Amino acid sequence: MNTNPQLMTAVEQLGYRVTCGDVVTHTGIHLEAARSGLLALANQTGGHLQVTDTGEVIYVLAPDFRQILLRKYVKLQFKAWLDRIWAVLFYLIKISFGILLISSISVVYLAILTITLAAIFGSDGGADCGDCGDCGGSCVLDIFTWGGSSSGSSTTMSTATTTSLDRSSAHSPIRARTQRKSLNFLEAVFSVLFGDGNPNVDLEQRRWSYIGNLIHRQQGVAIGEQIAPYLDNLGQGFDREYENYMLPVLTKFNGIPEVSPTGQLVYHFPDLQATLRDTPGQFTRVPQCLRERKWKFSKATPTQTRWSIVLFAANLVGIGILATMLSGIASNLVGGAMIGLALYGVGLIIIPSCRYFWVKYQDRQVRKRNHSRHQQVNLLQQDELIQEKLDYAKKFAKQYKITDRDIIYTTEEDTLSQEFKRLE
Repeated sequence: MNTNPQLMTAVEQLGYRVTCGDVVTHTGIHLEAARSGLLALANQTGGHLQVTDTGEVIYVLAPDFRQILLRKYVKLQFKAWLDRIWAVLFYLIKISFGILLISSISVVYLAILTITLAAIFGSDGGADCGDCGDCGGSCVLDIFTWGGSSSGSSTTMSTATTTSLDRSSAHSPIRARTQRKSLNFLEAVFSVLFGDGNPNVDLEQRRWSYIGNLIHRQQGVAIGEQIAPYLDNLGQGFDREYENYMLPVLTKFNGIPEVSPTGQLVYHFPDLQATLRDTPGQFTRVPQCLRERKWKFSKATPTQTRWSIVLFAANLVGIGILATMLSGIASNLVGGAMIGLALYGVGLIIIPSCRYFWVKYQDRQVRKRNHSRHQQVNLLQQDELIQEKLDYAKKFAKQYKITDRDIIYTTEEDTLSQEFKRLE
């Protein structure tokens, strides 16, 4: 069974007793899709239908209808299990980029330090062993002798340990502050690299939900100028004059165009005029126009972003230095490893740089579309002919709340019992 997640969420939020109009107004999904989805959901979960004397159909579903579906459909159980597994895997993938960055920096700079120390101690050892003649610089291996009694080495190690502890203590407040952020550092690295997804992924859902609520609040009628601030691509010339942009709205909400005596178009939506709600049309706040959210480069804090970029640059610089040090080594393994590190380091710089300009471009487009929709609001407020259309639309305005007294049939009881109750 292919259930619509938006439809099921709407049923839960509306109290498990809904009409098609309520669901469409709440979610903005297609009216026919809501009707067929509710019918299938009631059938598969043991729900009930109630019919009013005016022909309105009410769908009554059990509060545990999701559990009924999960128990009944192995496919849904498997999908729910996969969703949980994928959530864990995706989080591990996100933090792996930060772990890989720290590992790369650690390996690169540790290799640079090792080579540098080897060169320094190798040079000193060669001078001290000059009398041997046949040492050949092998004394460089003495730097790896941790059990020796050299006071210099012991002092160096002690100093390094003390310095490490001091640095650890110095940075502990920074770690404490980082833990209070919405993203930890490992998540911030992924966010700086790849962003946090499209902020307007729910744009179409919000668009149709706003339109449905607007129509519902106006008792099932609307004019094109009221809907235009929520739409894009209104067209020009003939298409704009004859309001062809309203065709998708009429199709989705089963609307009927009506023509006034002066040739003005208004739109009537009978299915959105009946509701079970005590406060019709108050499901969600309806703004004056549809506004897209601005694109952000990253949800990481400015401090996290700066540190991520610094580490990207430090990693690339370190790879360059290490490549220079190992340039004289003729080894396919070393050469391949350095090529891989170089590509990784360059990628850490190129990916966020390109994405930065792409985000700026997307943000400019969002501002243009938001400005265009806001202009439609201004036209609605300034046009003197609008009032004539609104007055004519009021002739079709109607809204009523369905009560239990309006129900003449329900699938919760057999027909004979209901007939006896009506006779009583």
